[in-house]
Amino acid sequence: MPRVATLVLLAAITVYVTSDQIVVKSFQQIFPSAGANQVKTLTNNVNKQTTAGKAKEVIKKWVPKNAAQVSFMMITDPANDPKLIAQKKALTFIDYRYSLKKYINYLYNQAVSSKYLTLAEADSMRTMFWAADKKAANNYTVSSVAFMSEASSKVCSL
Repeated sequence: MPRVATLVLLAAITVYVTSDQIVVKSFQQIFPSAGANQVKTLTNNVNKQTTAGKAKEVIKKWVPKNAAQVSFMMITDPANDPKLIAQKKALTFIDYRYSLKKYINYLYNQAVSSKYLTLAEADSMRTMFWAADKKAANNYTVSSVAFMSEASSKVCSL
């Protein structure tokens, strides 16, 4: 029996870890002129990282080699370079994602430690949020509305 419990726990952890991943569409919006396979590879490599710093390094190495030049104009001011602008957007996005993960984990821990939610309820809410986030292609504005709508309908049905 303890072995079964361990396997169930590992499966739950695997589902949780994969649920908060960045989706390919997010990077496609930041790098629209890059190839689909290149963006998919970038997304997979960023999702493998455990810290924001490591994820940012992956992006910094990827952009010069893979981000296609959007314009054929001569760029005189480096601040106007489309590659650098896209890289800055991607790095900001990484900061946002890691902050969001910390925030969701904080809410989860507070809900459980204050006994506002049971562990099962908190797991369900967290899973529901990350599912909404995935459907919304990591767009917090859309995912938060979808999550609140689904969560309120779930609570009202109890």
